[in-house]
This record gives sequence, structure tokens and C-alpha cells, in this order.
Amino acid sequence: MLVGQGRFAEAHALISDAFVERNGSAGYLLRAWVLTQERRPAQAREAVDWALAIAGPAEAADVFVLAGVVLLSLDEAHAALTVALRASGSDPDGWEPSVLLSDVHRRLGRVPDAVAAARRAVAVAPDEAEAQVALARSLSAGRGPLGRIPRRHRAEHRAAAERALALGATPGQLTAPRGGAVIGGVGLALFWGIQLYRIETGGTWQLVTAGIVLVVTFTLIAFLVKSGTRRSGISARTRLRGIRATTRTSMVGDDWLWRISAVHLCAALPVPVLLTTGLVADRAWRGGGWPLWADGLLACTGFGAVVLLLVGIPWWYGGVFARRILRYAGLLRCQLAVASLLIGATLALAVQGGVSRDVWAYMAGAHVVWTVGGWLLALALSGRLQALRRRAL
Repeated sequence: MLVGQGRFAEAHALISDAFVERNGSAGYLLRAWVLTQERRPAQAREAVDWALAIAGPAEAADVFVLAGVVLLSLDEAHAALTVALRASGSDPDGWEPSVLLSDVHRRLGRVPDAVAAARRAVAVAPDEAEAQVALARSLSAGRGPLGRIPRRHRAEHRAAAERALALGATPGQLTAPRGGAVIGGVGLALFWGIQLYRIETGGTWQLVTAGIVLVVTFTLIAFLVKSGTRRSGISARTRLRGIRATTRTSMVGDDWLWRISAVHLCAALPVPVLLTTGLVADRAWRGGGWPLWADGLLACTGFGAVVLLLVGIPWWYGGVFARRILRYAGLLRCQLAVASLLIGATLALAVQGGVSRDVWAYMAGAHVVWTVGGWLLALALSGRLQALRRRAL
């Protein structure tokens, strides 16, 4: 009540140091919740860390559930996932840990996992409004680009929503919020698309100016990350390490995830090649080729991006999963071979000079066919793996 009325000083007086000392982890988490509502994220995260540090192996699941709720409110979804898994371990048959897991997975974009966790919560506690709300929200999170829930989920979503409303939930609780990250990503992609259009249609110096604009964009992103670090008290490196650890932990218990990651990496690999040597070939085909230094710079950039992606696989996933990803059906090794071939052939043609426009047309077409074909193959394989994984959840 005090927090709802904005009387934070009185709330802190109630949750004094003596109160926290008597109640241990629960006391720290109550303090963290008050600090979160007061918009003091750095202090709230510190209180959560203290609560988890002193939590024993036999700690009640309610403590971890509250910690997960606070971490979610602090936009620390990966850290909340670790806590939610501890809550599930403390109370495997409880519905509240399953609701927390559903909320965390939904925030991370793992809709099938969110739906599976919500269904477990509903199966255990069908008369709990929060469980029905979690199921309705997780099902609505799977909406397509046009905002429609998939046909196979509509009846289940309708039943969960009606049941949640009958149990006292409000309509606003039933729809998962969406759009912020999607709109931001679309806007950034559109901005970069404009820069690429300027590079493709402009003169030699347009390449330099567009590159400067992209550098300024990355600088702005770095500034926003730094601002978020100051606001939350968690450094970008620490947060990145937490996400990486959570990714590896998730793969340990789910053999489908590393396979899906391998397919996604194969889909991403043609992009830097298409946007570098693919542009070189296309410009030369249209009769407006760049000088050799620009062609060489783009070829080196594409090759460096491929190498960076290859080196980043063991750094992100760890040695064990990196070896599995690299060996999975030979997909990534095949993509690497084609990428090296296209980069090398494009650079060789640029160095040779005097190449006919027909040859450049074939080279540009090879880039496009490889990219689109790789995407279609990845889409088919990823869909199949996701379907098999949903059945196993």
C-alpha cells in the first residue's frame, strides 16, 4: 500500500536493516522490490544479489520466484532465467515457478518454451488466475506479422483468456506487450538499407560518407549501452557474460538448441559477403565499378566478418558446442567454403581488371543465389527442428 501511494520513505522504514537481518533472503528481496518501484535499479540489483548470495540450497521456491519477478522488472531476463530454474528445482510441482519460467521465456523470445511452461502451470493449478494469464500471454506472444494468433493455438488461447477473466484477471493482463524491439529493429534495418542504397547508387566518395554514417551509428549504440550501464549498475561485459552463460546452460539440457543455432549461423554467414563482395560484383556489372582500393577494402571487410563469426562461435558457445555446431551435417563448413570462394573470386576479378560485364553479372548472381538459397534452406531446417523441439517440450 505504501509503495502504491509513493510513500517510499515509510516503506523503507518498515523494511529496516533489522527486518532484513531477521528475514534473510526474503527481506533483501522485499527491499529490492521497493527499490525497483522507486526506480533505483542499481540498488535494487545489489539487494537481489545479496538475497541470492545468502540463499541456501534448501531455500523456499517463493524466494527465487520473487527474485525472478524483481529481475524481470529490472529488464534482466537472462539472470531471471537462472533464478527461475532454481525455483523450479526447489519446487518441481509448483505452479508459481512455472509461471515465472513462462514469463522469462516469453521475454527472451522463446515462445514454445513459454507456452510449455504455462501449460505445466495450468495443469497443476487450473483455478489460479496467474497460471491462466501466463498461458494466454505466452500464446498471444506467438502472433504473426499481421497480429493473428496461429490457428492451432486460437481455441486454447480463447479458453485460457475466458478462464482467466472468470478468475478475476483484467483484459489488459492477457496480451503480451510487443513492438518496441521489433519497431527499433525494423527502423535500424531500414536506416542501414538506405545507406546501402546510397553506396550502391552513388560515387566513390559515397562509400566513404556512408561508412562514416555507419560508424556514427555504432558510436551512438555504444553510448546507449554505456548509459544503460550507469543506470543499472551492471556493466555491459558482465551482462554479456551472464547471457553467454545462460545460453550455454540452456543447451546443456536441450539438444535441439545447438542444432537450431547451427542453422541460424549458416543463414547469417552469407550476409557480410553479399554486402561486401556482392556489392562489388553488382557495381561492376552495372558499369560503375569502384577503384581497386575500394574493392580490396570491401573484400577484406567481408573476409574479416566471416573470420570474426567463426572465431566467435567457440567464444560464445564454448568448445564442446562449437565443435558440434561446426560438424552438424557439414552445413557451416560448406557455407564457409562457398564464402571463401566468392570473396577470393571477386577479388581476383577486380585485380585482373578488364573483365566483361557478363562475367560480373554471373558473379553478382552467384552471390544472390547463394544467399537466397541459404536462407530458404535454413528456413526449412529451422522450422523442422523447431517443430520437433516443440513436440519434445
